[in-house]
Amino acid sequence: MTRVQTLHVTTVLATLLLITIGAVVRTTESGLGCPDWPLCHGNLIPPAEKTAIIEWSHRTVASIVGLLIVASTVVALKAHRNDRLVLWITLPVLPLLAVQAWLGKITVERELPPEIVAIHLSTALILLALLALIAAYSFIGTDRALWGDQDHDGLLRVSILAVVVTGAVLVIGSYVVATNAGYGCSSWPGCTQAQIPFVDGARLQHIHWLHRITVVLGAAVIALLAYFVLSEMRDPDPLLRKAAHSLIGLYAVQILVGALNPWTDFSVAAQVAHLAVGSAIWALLVVTTFASQYRPETDLSRPAHRTTRGRTGASA
Repeated sequence: MTRVQTLHVTTVLATLLLITIGAVVRTTESGLGCPDWPLCHGNLIPPAEKTAIIEWSHRTVASIVGLLIVASTVVALKAHRNDRLVLWITLPVLPLLAVQAWLGKITVERELPPEIVAIHLSTALILLALLALIAAYSFIGTDRALWGDQDHDGLLRVSILAVVVTGAVLVIGSYVVATNAGYGCSSWPGCTQAQIPFVDGARLQHIHWLHRITVVLGAAVIALLAYFVLSEMRDPDPLLRKAAHSLIGLYAVQILVGALNPWTDFSVAAQVAHLAVGSAIWALLVVTTFASQYRPETDLSRPAHRTTRGRTGASA
């Protein structure tokens, strides 16, 4: 990889790490470990207390990741300022980063309202998606080409559907954690406290069942995407085949980790792994969606409609 590609990939991985640490903060109930912002108990260094250290660590990593995001964005804009596609992908990043920092502040000041917590994660996922696209673009390059065939147009529609459904699964899952609705069902795959979805049980069980049902929908769209790539496309790109296999494997792991939550009495490790794997699936889906339309122009294995920097905006 080039230095620029390394920077972009590192930024994506660091953002995934930050989301994972955020899950640690939520599952250990450390969100108010530092009751003020940006200081912690009025100091730069937190007191020697578990929740304060966890929350302070999250803020520290967030600062480092923020610098990486700024560097990655500036490099992309400087190198490709004449490419409309890059501008559309990159320009929202820094404003979203500012919004994300503000949401972190509001989350603490308002003492972790579930709706703000869910919005906070949603913004993080949008940032992750944009950073993943910037990284993917650095590998596709300026001389990218449109696949320009019906197979890839169909794959684009399926990929977008998978991105939307998976994003909904993650946001609802965040709301489940924020409202403690995960504890509403102590068994899996059934729910001892509410055997019939949305009929038995109370509000927490309804929220929990909503998450489980969206997970099933996510499995369906992932399976549809994989089926399309592996069975319906005449000659899929090897990278798309690998992405399809990876998505199937990751989603299977995600379902298992989800089951481990009630099986392990909602251990911190199971809850954190659940969000980490889900975020990785989301990022891979976003990159797959991008790859469904563009390929490097140096790959001349099949015809493609060329798109250059001057025409990218119209082609995209």
